[in-house]
Amino acid sequence: MTPEPDFPYPIFVGGSARSGTHAMGALLASSERYATVGVEARFHCANNGLADLLQDKTDLDGFCRRTLGPWWSRGIFGERGLCVIATRVQLEAAVEAFRAGFAGDHWRAARQLMKDLIDPTAERKGKPAWVDLSGYNVRAAPVMHRLFPRSKVIHMVRDGRAVTASILLKRDQTDDREEAFAHWHRRILASHEGLQRMPAGAALTINLDQLTALDRDREFERLTGFLEIGDPRSMRSHFEREISAERAHVGAWRERLAPADVRWVNRRYRQALKELRRDGIDYLPPP
Repeated sequence: MTPEPDFPYPIFVGGSARSGTHAMGALLASSERYATVGVEARFHCANNGLADLLQDKTDLDGFCRRTLGPWWSRGIFGERGLCVIATRVQLEAAVEAFRAGFAGDHWRAARQLMKDLIDPTAERKGKPAWVDLSGYNVRAAPVMHRLFPRSKVIHMVRDGRAVTASILLKRDQTDDREEAFAHWHRRILASHEGLQRMPAGAALTINLDQLTALDRDREFERLTGFLEIGDPRSMRSHFEREISAERAHVGAWRERLAPADVRWVNRRYRQALKELRRDGIDYLPPP
């Protein structure tokens, strides 16, 4: 068995859609340590997933059925899901071993299931550790941290107006502004609940606008310090070349929406910020 790395491992990156999770994944993958999983694994953090099973919020049979079903293959053409990182034979063997070991030590069985399914993605790329980019990772972070005590979570946040605009412009999502905004709002609340239960030093919130435009060097140094990366030269090279305000469309959300939608989302975001700040969520970009 490959020994576990002595640095933070694995890394769970999460946040709302269009908040920079995949840009963060590419940045981490530019280091010598980490490989991105290749697809949002989801089975561990989605509703009724592994984290919920370990908290007695769903049942074993239902979890196994979903892992072999919708989490195995999703998308219009069935091109996404665990099928990207494992063969059907490998998945069925991993789930069978998990089921067999669950009654004896369900935490150990769960950890092994994740390693069976995800570790090979890093091994194929010659990296010692992996990064998963599933959106609900932050919600499930306390459970994942118990499974992997050296793991860390990166919570990506972005102006809710920019998230709403980006979702509305993405062809395969929604054209309903209320639904798009509600997605961002739900993810913020779910992520905050998870962060509240994380030990000190195990989670880092990164503001996409700060990282790409407003305070680039400070945010980059916060990230590499958090991950205990002593020599970030390869990451710095990727950062300077690929991470920019232009690529992230920083401040461009107004130009990407119709005037009526601009007024609506601006008003709704200001209202939501007041409510969220009363709940102790003080890390969101101001209007």
